[in-house]
Amino acid sequence: MSRPLPPDPVSREGELPATVRALDSLPATVRALGWTSFLTDLSSEAIYPLLPAFVKGLGGTALDVGLLDGVANAVAAVVRLFAGSLSDRLGRRPLVLAGYGISAVVRPLMGLVATPLAAVLVRTADRFGKGIRSAPRDALVTDLVEPAIRGRAFGHIRAMDHAGAALGPLVAMLFLWLFPGRERTLFLLAVVPGLATLAVIRRFVQDPPRRAAAASAPTPLSGPQWWLLGCVGIWALGAASEQFLLLRAADLGVATPLIPLVWFAIGVAKSVSASRAGPLVDRLAPRPALVLGWVVFATGYAGLAMAASAWVAVPLMLLVAVAYGIAEPAERALVAALSPDGRQGASFGWYTLVQGVMALPAGLVAGSLWDRGGDGAATSFAVTAGLSLAAAVLLAATCRSRRAAAT
Repeated sequence: MSRPLPPDPVSREGELPATVRALDSLPATVRALGWTSFLTDLSSEAIYPLLPAFVKGLGGTALDVGLLDGVANAVAAVVRLFAGSLSDRLGRRPLVLAGYGISAVVRPLMGLVATPLAAVLVRTADRFGKGIRSAPRDALVTDLVEPAIRGRAFGHIRAMDHAGAALGPLVAMLFLWLFPGRERTLFLLAVVPGLATLAVIRRFVQDPPRRAAAASAPTPLSGPQWWLLGCVGIWALGAASEQFLLLRAADLGVATPLIPLVWFAIGVAKSVSASRAGPLVDRLAPRPALVLGWVVFATGYAGLAMAASAWVAVPLMLLVAVAYGIAEPAERALVAALSPDGRQGASFGWYTLVQGVMALPAGLVAGSLWDRGGDGAATSFAVTAGLSLAAAVLLAATCRSRRAAAT
């Protein structure tokens, strides 16, 4: 049986309770996890945009490029479930350290590969590390932070994550402008932020005292948890790769040299909105905040389906980025609220598994609709908008019957 949902920490007058004011500062471990996300995404996103051309330069085909992320994300999705459950028994920090450590060591090896298959294997090993660390990290945040400020905690980490993702491509552009054709050197230098990440974890990231419940027998997911996973699955089916946003920008006339700047702007919008949305999640409660995020997401994609110029499309892409900034901390805060004591790792494992598993069919659906020609791109974005709105409506239907703040 799932534990009762906690009472609403937000007063009817809309003022934050005293617990929020008393817990204004996030724990050092949470702040450190924000820096690990920043450094890791800085390293990863400096490499990721270069991989398609790099793999083709090795003699690879479009299929090899597809396998690069398809296999890697599938492996990461499965690993996340087991890593989350394992962290409930072993503690969070060992798996967080192992996950970041694997990525830090493996990612620079991309600079040494000689075949497309080797590139796929390196990318898969990198994502394997991400699969190990993701659920334990989010469970660790849940362990350390009071429910009243979980939105702020997850918003901080997502903001730092997106800041690193926005800065990474710019670092890569600057490096390759100074050292043209030295992609392999750039890949090898990814070891520097990786080692810095490990230093931050060893110095600042600590597990809280273990709870007795953490060693208890596994419990099945509750009805509200399954309902949330179903809604997340519907939304994720429509939320295909953001590379389609860049493809849409190019189709509508954004010059190729400006595409990285669009990507940078999207990353900045995600980072700023996530940092601002955290307190909003705590005020509204995670469930209505998530509904709001998905509605904004649907609005942005509906607009993109009808957009006929870059001047209209780019602001709508930034609106989609804002929606991500609202939804991501809300999703994690809601998963945490619905998790039984001692089973937070498993709950986050299921959540990340659903997102990861749906990534492949989402890409196939979006790509097949896009390739139909004519209004294929508009149809693809319209389907995304429809699925996002459906997920929001289904999740909103539970708000009336569950008025607890954590939902």
